[in-house]
Amino acid sequence: MHRIGIDIGGTFTDIAGFINGKMYYAKAPSSPDIVEGVVGGVKMMLEKTGVDPLRDDVEIVHVHGTTIATNALLERKGARLGLLTTEGHRDALEMGRMKRSNLYDMHAGPETPGFLARGRYRIGIRERIDGRGNVITPLDEVQVVEEVRRLIDMFQIEALAVCFLNAYINNQHEERVDQILAEAFPELMVSLSSRVNPTFREYERVCATAFDAYVRPKVEHYVKQLEGGLAYEGDGARLHLMQSGGGIASAEMTVAKPVSMFLSGPAAGVIATRYVGEMSGRGDLVGFDVGGTSTDVCLIRDGKAQITREGRIGTYPLRVPMVDMATIGSGGGSIAWIDEGGGLHVGPKSAGSHPGPACYDRGGDKPTLSDAIIVLGYLNPEYFADGVFDLRPDLAEKALTELGEKLGMSAVEAAAGVYRIPVSQMAEAIKLVTIKRGIDPRELTMVSFGGGGGVFAPAVAQEIGIKEVLVPRSPGTLSAFGMLVADFETDSVRTFFIRDTAKADCAFVEREFRKLESRGNETLAREGLKGEKVLHRRTAEMRYEGQGYELEVPLGSVFDEQGRADAVETFNQVHNEVFGHFNPDRTVELVNLRLVSYQPAGTLPTEAVAGALPDGSVEVKPTGICKATFPELGAVDTPRYRRMELPVGCKVQGPALFDQSDTTVVISKGQEATIDAVGNMIIRC
Repeated sequence: MHRIGIDIGGTFTDIAGFINGKMYYAKAPSSPDIVEGVVGGVKMMLEKTGVDPLRDDVEIVHVHGTTIATNALLERKGARLGLLTTEGHRDALEMGRMKRSNLYDMHAGPETPGFLARGRYRIGIRERIDGRGNVITPLDEVQVVEEVRRLIDMFQIEALAVCFLNAYINNQHEERVDQILAEAFPELMVSLSSRVNPTFREYERVCATAFDAYVRPKVEHYVKQLEGGLAYEGDGARLHLMQSGGGIASAEMTVAKPVSMFLSGPAAGVIATRYVGEMSGRGDLVGFDVGGTSTDVCLIRDGKAQITREGRIGTYPLRVPMVDMATIGSGGGSIAWIDEGGGLHVGPKSAGSHPGPACYDRGGDKPTLSDAIIVLGYLNPEYFADGVFDLRPDLAEKALTELGEKLGMSAVEAAAGVYRIPVSQMAEAIKLVTIKRGIDPRELTMVSFGGGGGVFAPAVAQEIGIKEVLVPRSPGTLSAFGMLVADFETDSVRTFFIRDTAKADCAFVEREFRKLESRGNETLAREGLKGEKVLHRRTAEMRYEGQGYELEVPLGSVFDEQGRADAVETFNQVHNEVFGHFNPDRTVELVNLRLVSYQPAGTLPTEAVAGALPDGSVEVKPTGICKATFPELGAVDTPRYRRMELPVGCKVQGPALFDQSDTTVVISKGQEATIDAVGNMIIRC
């Protein structure tokens, strides 16, 4: 079985393939037509490796990360949406929790996603189930059909969200609505809260359900197009997509719950960060991904990715599992500009890949971060992105010269300023996931990836006090690689309120977990990878009596008396880590049971790395000397090295530049780079 991972960014499409037992990597310019970009990337990888899917009769698994759901939301280009709620609760989506992030801002806009379904598209249905799951008012089936027909005829709705009170306890009314609508309006796409997010808190549940329905038509259309584009590979081709929580799922599972895709692309980088850190024996990491339009920062603690169940999209709650990360609008395509007061700024607006930075010679003439690092001498125009672009240093210098004239400085001085601003912005992004959470970044290893990561990571590490930077063998395509090592998984959750966990009926809780495990086994048996054992991770969402929100607590594989005691003790430990205190005498409530069922992706073979010479020495020679400008040194003669030719154990003192097909690594004076046993570059700052 061959596997191909594809990550589409704003500038480049990154491709990683595990073909015939070997790893292959490639980069291609991103296409405005995303489907065309994915299919073209797959064809490029198969041609590169000489695989003919029809002739060779092989099974090819494609894993893809996409921003299709995120873009539909940010651009407000989702479905025309109707919403059915319990009568009297039709405006829960717009009312929210009656909170505002800034109480004193008299001009603040709405912070609830009322735009998803406008007032006249929201309908209260006569039905009621109480908090214990008892039917108080039967479902008015006639009203359901009449109101939905009216929404279709008058407003041409394309999708429908259904969120009834207490459906997370008893979903029979929501399921009945789905049956009725499937018969009456078979083309209408329907999302049920009891499938999307079967937990309590009405506002968060209706938000998740409405988001799911809002992006469903876009996601379904995209997936069908993608499957059609890959059909040339025959019956052996299977499409999987990256999920926001760091696992992968089949195309069918993704279409069934598209809300799980909002952080599809960045999630793969988080999984890859954990993987390459583990290869080099490091479990406490901060991932640093610099792409063409943005920089993503994530945290790995004790070898585990940080997953949040209470994510947000802008100001809106999105209660689905998501990798916990911070994002800023600084990347290689970020445009440098001057405000009315004469101040220099970089980003967040990006030149993208069309027209791109000035140096791409595609019609772009605005100075970008990529142009600045060319003028500083960091990028090698003859060894960039596998020859995808023929860089034009003269156009980069022209753009920076024009910027410098406005600032009263030379092109190089302007480039140095353009470089320093994102370094400070990136350092602040790292503080968001470390210092502001009580974590000392000096105790972490920074994992640098993305096409621009190596240019900035050592400088950012020095800025914030991080002592060590790890650069993987193929950092520019690491997110695509992450899709090959992500587990195939499905997530289940159930609100299961226990007022005192210490007195919980262990057998009762264990039976509920067994039900969730059985459901996970069935899902993965139907959709998962053949031959892989299904494993389960149990967690519970718990809180002290009287608290408004919960903390997620890992549980053991069996909830017996010892497991119950361990759950309470672990909750106290987690509470202390998060809030700095705990009270072992307070009653601990258990609110939700959660289970992740997964099939491990397995470990890929380590790639061959150049070793020491026969006499035991480690010889390193630069490929040339160039003039490069460093903020603290000025313009100096700087050696360039071919990264992939460096042997294990070699040591290179800064300043130095390291070229490889998918990135450039820049180290300054006082920094030292070495290659470890698995081929990762370790930079001491």
